[in-house]
Amino acid sequence: MALNHLQATDIAKQLSLLQHNLLLTARAQDWQQLRGLDRQLLALVQQLEQAGAKEQFASQLNALRQNYQHVLKLAKSELNRTEIQMKQFNQKREGAVAYRQTTEGKTL
Repeated sequence: MALNHLQATDIAKQLSLLQHNLLLTARAQDWQQLRGLDRQLLALVQQLEQAGAKEQFASQLNALRQNYQHVLKLAKSELNRTEIQMKQFNQKREGAVAYRQTTEGKTL
């Protein structure tokens, strides 16, 4: 099933808007909204596959794929930063608990 001109124009607009929103959302580090955009992107790509129109949008999909890779790097970086913070928090907490236990033990 080939896309007519109006469908193709609508999909081109959706791809452009998704690409724009994907970058803005990643920069804002709104990971919940990013998850929603990811689902929208998947649905749109599936729609293109079903219509046999991926070739028609190859350049837009390629640009979107590159931006998506950039967003993944940002997300991985944030995940690593969060993991480091959690590790530091747990280390400090263990030290604080040990200190409290030591000081409480001395006052008994």
